[in-house]
Amino acid sequence: MLPDLYPSIHQACRLFEALHAPLHDGEQSELRWSSPDTRGAMRRKFFASTEAAAHEAISLGVFCDVYVGVAPRWGNDGTRAGVRSLGAVWADLDAKGEHTVGSRLRQLQDLTCPPSILVLTGRGCHAYWLLSRPADGLEQLERAEGVMRRLGQGLGGDPVWDRARILRVPSTFNHKYEASRPVEPERFEPRLRYDLEELEEMAKAFPEEGAPEGVPTAGRSSVRRDALAAPIREGERNVTLASVAGSLRDRGLDEDNIAVVLLEVNRLRCNPPLEATEVLRIARSVGRYAVGSPRYRSSPVRRVR
Repeated sequence: MLPDLYPSIHQACRLFEALHAPLHDGEQSELRWSSPDTRGAMRRKFFASTEAAAHEAISLGVFCDVYVGVAPRWGNDGTRAGVRSLGAVWADLDAKGEHTVGSRLRQLQDLTCPPSILVLTGRGCHAYWLLSRPADGLEQLERAEGVMRRLGQGLGGDPVWDRARILRVPSTFNHKYEASRPVEPERFEPRLRYDLEELEEMAKAFPEEGAPEGVPTAGRSSVRRDALAAPIREGERNVTLASVAGSLRDRGLDEDNIAVVLLEVNRLRCNPPLEATEVLRIARSVGRYAVGSPRYRSSPVRRVR
């Protein structure tokens, strides 16, 4: 007996609608897929309806790795030139090295703006932050990519911040393993939306690594004097510690000394404390920059209440 695909189609359609709806005249949803037997060769198809795209994705997903273009496409153009607006920004966080799926979820939970949507991919997670207004026009598209670059690098994720990115479809399967792994929705809160400015402020907590020409980088990291005057609670810990680390680096401290200070701040002020490995990751990320590196932006921490 064939499995009932309706619940899976519903899950996929919810994601597509959150990212693409409404599709305007000339816009389409793009699917790409590959079979394990074809060694990565991909096929693609465009759909004028998110519902039709969801049906096709789930049908293909039984035997193929299936991906959706996160941004709607203009016509049949799946390149950057075919993206005129973004309804979300995203990050791809693999469970590898020192990270597990659980530690990745805790990383995201600690951000000042938690993701609107989380999808478990079989080896990590995809996180989406839905925008209250689509980012359109070259300036806003570049700003959105800047947010994704800063988040991806700061969280130790994959470099997937280009606007034409494709990501896995929930309720399909990851066929890259001997035993296929399900791609499952973990969180879906489509009403949780953010202004692009809010996400830019959150991303400033992370040092910027090698921004391309034309993306502004300036200023030194600073920590407001009241940031450490009260317990640092969930949702503020990574932001505060990253800003402290940037301020210490500007003063000439190396990675080891930054780590000593951050571990003590984490022990005394963070409630509950972050895992030591996460604190050391922040120190390592910031400590590799030259003293006074122009790659820092001003990063004031929110007042902790």
